[in-house]
Amino acid sequence: MPSKKKKYNARFPPARIKKIMQTDEEIGKVAAAVPVIISRALELFLESLLKKACQVTQSRNAKTMTTSHLKQCIELEQQFDFLKDLVASVPDMQGDGEDNHMDGDKGTRRGRKPGSGGRKNGGMGSKSKDKKLSGTDSEQEDDSDDTDTDGEEETSQAPAQASHPPAHFQSPPTPFMPFTSTLPLPPAPPGPPAPDAEDEEDYDS
Repeated sequence: MPSKKKKYNARFPPARIKKIMQTDEEIGKVAAAVPVIISRALELFLESLLKKACQVTQSRNAKTMTTSHLKQCIELEQQFDFLKDLVASVPDMQGDGEDNHMDGDKGTRRGRKPGSGGRKNGGMGSKSKDKKLSGTDSEQEDDSDDTDTDGEEETSQAPAQASHPPAHFQSPPTPFMPFTSTLPLPPAPPGPPAPDAEDEEDYDS
């Protein structure tokens, strides 16, 4: 039976909204409809915010929506004025030419130091991938500093490994043994019956 793909149907859970509301001491009982209405209001709010931010992102010919795009959207739309305090620390949008290279935050990623060579012992491949996947810019900067020191450690360890030739272990050659089956052979099909002694006499006479 083919599996049905479920339509993506994310909702703000009303039970969680109710719990958040009840953390306020002034709120006693909450009618069942209230968290549902708040949940729907949150969905509509996010939908409008993201549509406006998407328009800003597309107008800048960017492929990735950044916090700077959200900040510009919040500053342009009067209905989002209450969010201005949240985005006050976010850097402003830069020029069109610089914006294109910021799409994937490629400016913060650093490659391997030139001259450090490729992978050694196959270990650096997984390390560098994990470091590129780290979350924030500050983590990426810290990680890139770590990769620089890792490269120095690698080069200092490489000559030590090169001084020891690889050991080859040889086992004595095994004698040739013909292949024999351990399975019992099936019984041979019955052949023609063995000739009786009387039949043999007939041939003689």
